Amino acid sequence: MSTAFSQIFDSAWSIFMVVLFFGGSIFVHELGHFLAAKWRGLHIERFSIGFGPRLFGWKRNGIDYRVSLLPLGGYVALPQLADMRGIEGESSADMEKMEPISYASKVIVAVAGAVFNVLFAFGLATLLFFTGQPTDERQNSVEIGYISKSLVNEDGVSVPSPSSQAGLKEGDIVRSIDGKPVENWTDIHQSIAISSGISGDGRRKIDFEIERNENVQQVTVFPIISQYLKTRQVGLGPGYTVIITKLADNSPATKSSILPQDTLIEIDGEPIRSIEFFRNAIADKAGIPVSLVLKRGEENIETTVTPESVEIRKDGTRSTLIGIGEYTTNADLAYVNPFEQIKQATITTWETLGALFNSQSDINLSHMSGPAGIIRIFYNSAQYDFLFVIWLTLLININLAIFNLLPIPVLDGGHILFATISKIKKKALPPNLV
Repeated sequence: MSTAFSQIFDSAWSIFMVVLFFGGSIFVHELGHFLAAKWRGLHIERFSIGFGPRLFGWKRNGIDYRVSLLPLGGYVALPQLADMRGIEGESSADMEKMEPISYASKVIVAVAGAVFNVLFAFGLATLLFFTGQPTDERQNSVEIGYISKSLVNEDGVSVPSPSSQAGLKEGDIVRSIDGKPVENWTDIHQSIAISSGISGDGRRKIDFEIERNENVQQVTVFPIISQYLKTRQVGLGPGYTVIITKLADNSPATKSSILPQDTLIEIDGEPIRSIEFFRNAIADKAGIPVSLVLKRGEENIETTVTPESVEIRKDGTRSTLIGIGEYTTNADLAYVNPFEQIKQATITTWETLGALFNSQSDINLSHMSGPAGIIRIFYNSAQYDFLFVIWLTLLININLAIFNLLPIPVLDGGHILFATISKIKKKALPPNLV
């Protein structure tokens, strides 16, 4: 019963987080439009919290304030700014009797939504500056902790991994990718995914600068498009400390006096750089004793364990294991000033946009998360860490600000574009166009 209650509580909490932070981000955007419209004297038809059918509300000074059925965000209906009846419902306003609004008012109202998103993001960044942004060794690492032997490409064919083919090794320190310095694994992952290099013979390529044994080297890797992510991948993972947190009962690990909270240090004299590295090291060692060095407190302990081949699926698939049920790594909190947080979120968004419009990049619209995808990310994140939800909301608000200012019809940038065209032509555009 307690487990079921816990699951229900977790789900309810995650849904609340989605409504509060994802819905709140859209609400803040629309609040910016609303306040700017009131300041500039525009006719406001309605201000809705949520979308869909009206549940309840009130009218004041001719404005219909309402709470609608779907509580994710909201909208402000401004018939003088744009014809949005397809999204916001029919308007009772007689446009012919309304005075046209100035170009300055159109731009101010259109930009206000993005401005409020940035202000909201700055407030969240300030909060994270004082609480600390959750992070761990995996995220902060620039050390290669694992090189996969193969990857599955977009055609579903298993091929040698580009990293192994290029000669990258576990323990290499990544300094830059395509000439851009990297500071953590997020930078590395992002740089690989949005890279757009093409070699002279037409192959995709990425230029790595690495440090190996204190020597800096240039390595060219020829990435593939992965089957699942549909982006450039090279088959490497970060290096980090592996701390055992749970062991399977009656497993080789428990029989070898390994304990929870032990840190994996070495296997057969090789430094253990990640759990993936460790699994690869024992993959062909079923029934063969291997020597381990563990750290327990301040003491290093040597032991021997014999991995076992275990059936892990009903189809007969087997894997070589020692019984590590769960593991973690060293967690940390990063205290980054708000301006730097906003800067990094802006750079990430801008680089993704640049890759989207780069003909040599493999990023396209299918890689962009729509509302459903973003809601799913929020839902999952809420079960992980509240501070991570705050950071994600910050990133989403910067995304909303930048994307909404793109000169695309329906978006705020489209309204600004049409207002600018109208001003240059000195002639109003058709209402159903703007």
